[in-house]
Amino acid sequence: MKMQAFPQPRSGPSDNAVGGLALLAIATASEVSEGIPEEQAHGFFLAIGRRMAALEPLDGVNDASVLCARINAFWQALDWGEIELAVGREAIIVRHRDLPTEIAPDRAGHWARMLLGVLEGAYDSWFRVLGSGPALRTTAEWKGETLELRHGR
Repeated sequence: MKMQAFPQPRSGPSDNAVGGLALLAIATASEVSEGIPEEQAHGFFLAIGRRMAALEPLDGVNDASVLCARINAFWQALDWGEIELAVGREAIIVRHRDLPTEIAPDRAGHWARMLLGVLEGAYDSWFRVLGSGPALRTTAEWKGETLELRHGR
């Protein structure tokens, strides 16, 4: 029997469960963001992203359309939006849209900073598994409601 990384509930989650998870996520992001220096908080969120990426191993993928489909399936299972992938000469650009940016009141913006670090860590990890060299790096920035990630020089 194969275990799923994200088992489907037997019945849909109640609004109370979703609200509770949102509150927990915002509280965690706030505690980390306010409790340690910004660079350490970012490193913590990168590490979470790397762990998430390990749940969807992409080794052996050698086609951009397959890569995009696999990553989209992963995020869609979490209800974390979808991506567009553009492979250029200098970099791979990922545009990640429809992320859950307003899951609970977060006036300080901790959730958006956490998402930025988590996704940067996940994509960097996936690109390294696919053979990215040490001279290349992944950066992320919000462009409106879309998180844009760039992996290159």
